[in-house]
Amino acid sequence: MKLSIAFILVFFSGFNTLLLAQEENEEEKSSTFFGGINLGSYFANSNTAVIYTGGSDITPYGIHYILTLPQNQATFNNYFKHPYYIQNLPLTPSYKAALDVGLHAGAHFSKLNTIFLDIDIAKLKFEQAFTIAIEDPSNQSPEPTYEQIPILGEEKRFNFNFGTQIGFYDTEKTAMYWSVFGNFNAVRMERNYFVINNTNYELYQNVMDPLSVKPGGVGYGGGTGLGFKYKLTTSIILDFTYNLYYTKTNMTEDIHPFGIHHGIVMRVLWY
Repeated sequence: MKLSIAFILVFFSGFNTLLLAQEENEEEKSSTFFGGINLGSYFANSNTAVIYTGGSDITPYGIHYILTLPQNQATFNNYFKHPYYIQNLPLTPSYKAALDVGLHAGAHFSKLNTIFLDIDIAKLKFEQAFTIAIEDPSNQSPEPTYEQIPILGEEKRFNFNFGTQIGFYDTEKTAMYWSVFGNFNAVRMERNYFVINNTNYELYQNVMDPLSVKPGGVGYGGGTGLGFKYKLTTSIILDFTYNLYYTKTNMTEDIHPFGIHHGIVMRVLWY
């Protein structure tokens, strides 16, 4: 809560700076509106990735549940051929870098002051493995044989940012700015499954209604960033931006951490 209050104070401080700058630049034209597209990479932290590991402490319908279902016993026994058990789950669960696409719009009040909003969507992927130990007497070793089983996850993440950009460098062709923004986000697990013998086995959070009950929720927070703009023409600008987010990611009632995320974005803007 203290962090949220601090962010609000910083945000409105930046917004007041924008208004003061506007008053000091009365000779400038009234607001110039612009829009564009975002294309970049989103680097989510690993705080919620544990939900994709399939552990019994996360969901009772995870890896152990699937391996012990009566209808699966013959299939797995034929594949492993010897007694087997779960040795360990993914040790360092994390997401891969995700493609981030969206829309950007705003109003340019002066050369150095802008308000903006972003609407971005990223599809995160979890690609790791858990270990099955197989007690194969033919390996002539007291240790079991180990097999890595791929376990995968897919997640959609939506970010809505609203904030201000405050310029600190401007020339005829280039400009640099600092940004501060508020954030609302929404996340939703799309899939979670493991693969044995080229067959996918879906993991569910709720086996009674597995297709509609998926983890996810709405979170909030804020962020800051640095940007560089390059004017291609009088009406088209390239904008390269780094964003640092500090947000709450609301995956489940038990998994809803605050944490830092990163984003690198290229924008094409039209005035």
